[in-house]
Amino acid sequence: MIDRSFIGFEMEPFDATLEKGQMELFAKALGEKNSIYSDESVARAEGYSSIVALPTYLIRLGTRDDLTYGLFDKLGIDLAKLLHGEQEFILERALCAGEILRGVKKVVDIFDKKDGALEFVVTEIQYHDEKGRFAGIDRCTFVIRNR
Repeated sequence: MIDRSFIGFEMEPFDATLEKGQMELFAKALGEKNSIYSDESVARAEGYSSIVALPTYLIRLGTRDDLTYGLFDKLGIDLAKLLHGEQEFILERALCAGEILRGVKKVVDIFDKKDGALEFVVTEIQYHDEKGRFAGIDRCTFVIRNR
């Protein structure tokens, strides 16, 4: 069983730049047709400072080996038993290319079901902009199969 005392544990803060080229590739890979996600002139005409990040783009910022595998290692999770259960994104506002966000990954819950056959680890990465304003949350639920 995963030690419940890890609830509230925070990883070291990290900075992530919203890179225009990567955002364009992400939008293209998802087949996004709205040009505010890939054409700077269209985004600016709509009142944005640059192209806009798709809401799911936060997954790209938080998918780093040190954050993901470092946390699993600390919690003693066997990767062979790990499943991705759910992902949720909450944005306070549109995020634009060129912004630098500071993220902090935190374990917000650990619980089990089926008498411990399944354990769940819920993490959140809270992002704030350079002025310290809340920008968004990337919440993820991982499932560990114990039997």
